Amino acid sequence: MSFNDEQKLFADSAWMLFNNKECILADPQIANIRAGMQNCLAYAGSEAFKGATIGAYLEFWNDKLGQRTDENGVPYLVISVAGSPLSGANKCRIVKQTGEIEEVFLDCFPATWHAFLRICRRYEHVAYDGDSRLALFVPFRKERLSSTL
Repeated sequence: MSFNDEQKLFADSAWMLFNNKECILADPQIANIRAGMQNCLAYAGSEAFKGATIGAYLEFWNDKLGQRTDENGVPYLVISVAGSPLSGANKCRIVKQTGEIEEVFLDCFPATWHAFLRICRRYEHVAYDGDSRLALFVPFRKERLSSTL
């Protein structure tokens, strides 16, 4: 399993992003940046998920299909979906709250990709290839704002 630099940054920051979702979703400059993760459906390719922005992921993770727990009760976030919408065969990537990144088979794959795709479609027309590192500054901006009040 290999990531480019942007994907690695997103995976490593997923829980921090999730924990600051209200601030990020309130700032379209950050929420509408494409996350850079590879998502793919057989017969449709990656084009179906072109609205996979930071905001789309945050909304998806707020859904029980995007945020789950493993057999040991450790929470994880789905960071990439890939598979067949017909057979349900899939290999998806997750990041556990412990920071571990794994490729897994997701049960309920059709419902999972459908939920994520529905969210991504709402972001398609506003998504842009901005610098996703901007999202890393959200906690600092929030802290700075509250200290000046």
